[in-house]
Amino acid sequence: MDNVLLIINMQEYYVGKFRNKDLYNYDRKKLIDNINKRIEKYAPEEVFYVRTVAKGLFKSNMPNGKAAESDIVTGLKVVSKNMYTKSKPNAFLNDALGEFMRARNVKKVEICGVDGGNSVGASAVGGFEYDLYMIYNEACIGTMDTEKEKKFLEKLSQGKSEIINEV
Repeated sequence: MDNVLLIINMQEYYVGKFRNKDLYNYDRKKLIDNINKRIEKYAPEEVFYVRTVAKGLFKSNMPNGKAAESDIVTGLKVVSKNMYTKSKPNAFLNDALGEFMRARNVKKVEICGVDGGNSVGASAVGGFEYDLYMIYNEACIGTMDTEKEKKFLEKLSQGKSEIINEV
């Protein structure tokens, strides 16, 4: 398994019909459709899902893990049981995910989901710690804060990565 697709935060809380549309104002249908098309390009065992679940007292803008808001968004294809959780922006801070990538000799990770200025950006940069080549697919990323996203993109440009815009 050389290449994988890592889907971050595609949860009801961030992309669902009843999300906070003022805060999460991207085109949810287009985002789900684009990611579903990317999923089709990978074998099921190469598709990984990461959900954010709040821990501790400071939950801010995070689902609590128990309510339906933590579930994978309705309409997104779930083709594997490769499910991980995180409580911090960088998905690779979940050691199990990073170690799985290392154990399976993963070389490239295409990353998509929500939010380019937070979890997706932080995870893309975090993949460098595992010597992964990161593919940041703008067509499959919902972003709320484009200024923060620019900072992550600058960091990505300094490592083994590429930025694509493909469905």
